[in-house]
Amino acid sequence: MKHKLGLIILGCAAALALVGCEDMGDLTTDSKTVEAAGAESVEVNLKMGAGELQVSGGAQALMEAEFTHRTRRRPPEVDYRVAGSKGFLTVRQRRGGGVFIGSSRNEWDIRINSRIPTDLSIDLGAGESRLDLAEVDLRSLSVDMGVGEMKLDLRGKHDRDLDVTIDGGIGSGTIYLPREVGVRVRVDGGIGSVDAHEFDKNGRVYTNDAYGKSPVTIDISVDAGIGSIDLRLD
Repeated sequence: MKHKLGLIILGCAAALALVGCEDMGDLTTDSKTVEAAGAESVEVNLKMGAGELQVSGGAQALMEAEFTHRTRRRPPEVDYRVAGSKGFLTVRQRRGGGVFIGSSRNEWDIRINSRIPTDLSIDLGAGESRLDLAEVDLRSLSVDMGVGEMKLDLRGKHDRDLDVTIDGGIGSGTIYLPREVGVRVRVDGGIGSVDAHEFDKNGRVYTNDAYGKSPVTIDISVDAGIGSIDLRLD
């Protein structure tokens, strides 16, 4: 973890040095829609180097997205294929796309279909993420975040157990969870503070009153460096 944090800090310093006063051009927004093409389940991978990421449900297609960036920066690559009954969707920042800091802007607003079972993986190097996944039919969730702030909403209806893995570097995270569903959160790493006043604590494990009583369980593993985690029940 210490080695990873060191690499993150060095990377951010290098990014700041590279940005300088380069003219990035005018601000523009590109739209992208991906149809499910018959997929009955989907694996979604979002890989963003730096910027602001917003993910939510409610798309009629498999994915409906808007990418806001400067004209001298290209929009992300979007790749989708179907193998059997499963779809594989990847959205990634292009290589050589540069660093998005300050006025350069890099914002992704991605909506995912609410009815297709989804395994979601998010890799964000630096920035802010707002993950409103209450309407997404999640089968699993993995979030790897370097430096920044995350807000994760897992409220809503849950028909199956859900495994969540959060690997963070430096920053803070707020996780909104359903009160009526059993929740267990295991916190590892060197997190500065955990705010979980409505949870029972046993060492580094936090559980709510519904844990062990509800038909399904949300199991969360958090491995983070320097920062804080706020667990909120609703």
